[in-house]
Amino acid sequence: MSTKNVSIDEIKELVEWLNVSQDIQEFSLKYGDLEVALSRNADSGSAMAQPSPAATPQPQATPAPAPSAPKDSAPAAETPVAETPATIEAGEGEVLIKAPMVGTFYSSPKPGAPAFVEEGQAVEPESVLCIIEVMKLMSNIEAKVKGTVKKIYVDDQQPVEYGQPLMLIKKA
Repeated sequence: MSTKNVSIDEIKELVEWLNVSQDIQEFSLKYGDLEVALSRNADSGSAMAQPSPAATPQPQATPAPAPSAPKDSAPAAETPVAETPATIEAGEGEVLIKAPMVGTFYSSPKPGAPAFVEEGQAVEPESVLCIIEVMKLMSNIEAKVKGTVKKIYVDDQQPVEYGQPLMLIKKA
């Protein structure tokens, strides 16, 4: 058996495929010293990313601590709170457009072209809002409602997760 090293791109493709495959709830793979475990169950998150006891200790990626604010900066209360997917909700008369799949968000049909929509722009049900790319497959995301784009939550070429809020539309 060969001991080919697995590249980060291969892992990303696997994770994208798993996220698109809605019927897979849990997945684990061990290949040499690499162990990957994914789960859609909220209560199993604490068991993820645990090194195998038999594996050679490897440095693990951990989130970098947030840089502390300089003493002469503005108080934290004045800093706007970033909206997280869990805090974004549609109000009355609004529609929240969410990512139907994992992929890369594109705001325009090609690099350098104008964006499909901008905040404040009126849209029709068949209006294309953006493109989500998954493994070189481009999917147009349509408004499905008549209204005005109130907020765009994602930057061009940013990776998005399944169910992640993309835009908020105020119905006409």
